Amino acid sequence: MTTYYATTRFYQNDQEFLCSWDLNATKDAPTDEETIQHLTKILTENDAETWNLDEDNEDENYPLTLDLHGLSPKDFALELVLNEKESQDHLGVFWEISTKWDEVDPDNWEHPFNL
Repeated sequence: MTTYYATTRFYQNDQEFLCSWDLNATKDAPTDEETIQHLTKILTENDAETWNLDEDNEDENYPLTLDLHGLSPKDFALELVLNEKESQDHLGVFWEISTKWDEVDPDNWEHPFNL
């Protein structure tokens, strides 16, 4: 497994939740398990800082956290990956991981934000 620069987006109730954490995966073909681990890691830290949202601007129409519908982060990630189409309907969440498969440079902490 290699670490790649990535941007993960979740869309829920017309709101985008964006996270620029790196992806540990098989190049060009991440496995379900790798994807579940990546999403679980992000969802475990489901807060304004993770999503780069301003904590002072919470609005009931634009919450600072993703609604996990009472599921644990791992169970939510499992549902999103293993039942992707169905989860869009019953959880109201669409997600995507964008990457150009550029390996993370340990000497350069700059994340390419054009993913």
